[in-house]
Amino acid sequence: MTEGVATQPKGRAPFADKVLNGASTLWFVVMLAGQWVFLYYIASFYGPSTLSGDFAAWDRNPFLSHGYVEGDSMGNLAFAGHVLMAAAIVCGGTLQLVPQIRERASWLHRWNGRVFIPVAMLVSITGLWIDVTREIAVEGLASNFAISFNGVLVLILGSLAWRAAMARNFVSHRRWALRAFMVINGVFFLRLMVFGYIVLAQAPPTDFLFDVLTYLSYLLPLALVELYIRAREGPGLVRLAMAGVVFGVSAYMVAGIVGFSMIVVRTVLGA
Repeated sequence: MTEGVATQPKGRAPFADKVLNGASTLWFVVMLAGQWVFLYYIASFYGPSTLSGDFAAWDRNPFLSHGYVEGDSMGNLAFAGHVLMAAAIVCGGTLQLVPQIRERASWLHRWNGRVFIPVAMLVSITGLWIDVTREIAVEGLASNFAISFNGVLVLILGSLAWRAAMARNFVSHRRWALRAFMVINGVFFLRLMVFGYIVLAQAPPTDFLFDVLTYLSYLLPLALVELYIRAREGPGLVRLAMAGVVFGVSAYMVAGIVGFSMIVVRTVLGA
């Protein structure tokens, strides 16, 4: 969530603007830190094994189901491409949210977006294919609908962000791009939600709670984006209330990043 997603009406309360902008900046810094931890995880765990063709090494990840399947060459290649492209979008995604890049290096914003959106959609297509041929084929649609629906939303919102950019409707584009960014990072947010819960509750979530968190991993960020867009156009008290929500979300994300770093890096990477 960054500045510039909504018009700025006259008669603003400067203090409320400063607080909301400060909360947005904090969220971005936390998001950036978490994304780099996530990138380190993908690159360190999946990079060497995938590039060397040692796909069976994926099974060392206790949090991964149906990663490597013996005899399923097409599915294994699809998963390999999925994780490598995911690393690429982690690198480029947060750069799209930086207002200074949009204003002072618009060429970088345009070309990075031309890579980010199509690659994110390819990641979703490969993810959907893996879900259909592996997860859903084995466990059924009901238990895997949440992840598949996340992939469908990426395709829809990514297309709308792209269309608005091509129409040079940049206010609409920024809003759709922000929505697309949130659903593109659904898997990332799921990890922060799960590990944040583990850190705060000192216990893993139940199966039912995990299913709930899977839906919330992209629906909750989408809802927060809508509230944020409207709050920026609202009165001072609304902007202050939204700032409080953003501060709270950022604090929970920090807990999730700490938990992800301590647990995943130690158990998966052996660090």
